[in-house]
Amino acid sequence: MLSLYRIRIRNIKNKSFIRLYSIPKETPETLSQKELREKAIADALAKEEEQIYKTKQLRELTNEITSKIDTLNQTPLSLMKSRLLSLNDQISKLNQDKVKQLDDELKDYIIKNLSLPSNIIEKRSFLEEESKSTENKETNSSSFSKNQLEFPNLKPTPDYKEYSQQELFVRQMNNARINGNLGSTIKDVYNPKKNINQPPISKSLTIANLMAAGCHLGNSTQNFRPSNQPFIYGVYDGLHIIDLNQTIEKLKLASNVIEGISEKGGIILYVATHKNWSIKKGLINASKRSKGYYVSKKWIPGTITNYKEFSKQIKDGRIKIDMENNQIDTVNQETKSILPDLVVLLNPVDNKVCIKECLSRNIPTIALCDTDMEPSLITYPIPCNDDSERSINLMLGVLSKSAEIGLNKRLDAIKTLKEKQL
Repeated sequence: MLSLYRIRIRNIKNKSFIRLYSIPKETPETLSQKELREKAIADALAKEEEQIYKTKQLRELTNEITSKIDTLNQTPLSLMKSRLLSLNDQISKLNQDKVKQLDDELKDYIIKNLSLPSNIIEKRSFLEEESKSTENKETNSSSFSKNQLEFPNLKPTPDYKEYSQQELFVRQMNNARINGNLGSTIKDVYNPKKNINQPPISKSLTIANLMAAGCHLGNSTQNFRPSNQPFIYGVYDGLHIIDLNQTIEKLKLASNVIEGISEKGGIILYVATHKNWSIKKGLINASKRSKGYYVSKKWIPGTITNYKEFSKQIKDGRIKIDMENNQIDTVNQETKSILPDLVVLLNPVDNKVCIKECLSRNIPTIALCDTDMEPSLITYPIPCNDDSERSINLMLGVLSKSAEIGLNKRLDAIKTLKEKQL
């Protein structure tokens, strides 16, 4: 694109020649990257200097106004009144039409040239037109003025500089306000507190719940017991995968057993010698829920088979309760031992002594059998992961919930019996 022309006149042998030289206009394509960068920096510096100059003028104007206000405050009130009276006299002598015209011109000038914040404009009736016009401004200018009102100490940085910490914080807040509610929602999230405080019943349990709790993860293939073959679904990454269909079937059977024993007033003993505080908390809640008993620290050998020697270590006397779990009388320590009607083991591999004592006294047992446990030693084995906190709390909650259902049935039957007798 040719924009300028240069004329050159040459004299050759007393003859003049005229030549026109075109000067191409500089465009962004013709400039190099270095020149473009230097030009952008120069423009930014010019804008910054202009902004500094405007800030300086505004500061000087503010100081001047402040000094005038100070002098006005120091002026005596009588002098001000006399000046006002003299001004009113002078205005009254003028033509009132011209005075009104001057007022209208001043209002128009203020509306056109004075830009105030929206909260101040709303309080001034003579600036209604200005408030309406500000609503139709561009988005960038309105958002910038809004940020200035909300963050008066925020100083915008030039384009060639990085964002300041204040600007980054404001941008992050704005991004969180706009995009904070976006995203997907996840349903059926595992909540470990529900298994302890509000466990589900066995009928509502699904394979998805068991898989979420990690009940399908067995032990290493090196510790496999051949008697667990009916409960194995497959092998993955050196671990046996437990068939959860078998787990649900055995769990429902064990739930019916513990519900029936609790309904008949049987004694239920929970045994879990884990060092995990969450499992211990779930064990305490399960025993309270089903009015049973628990062992959480260590199984002392002879607790069932050698009760006479074991009872010597017990300082507190035993109490006798009725079918409603109400205390009747204190029982002497020398009386015969009362064996539990059902023992629930959550880590049977670590409590083989307890299993042997239950077998010798013909006490039925319910236990979580991992792939490294012999299921033939347990009366009602439940193929499940006995190393996971989630799976243990889930199974413990389901079994204790079934025991609670049996307990409520027993109390309701006693209540109806008493009502009939009355």
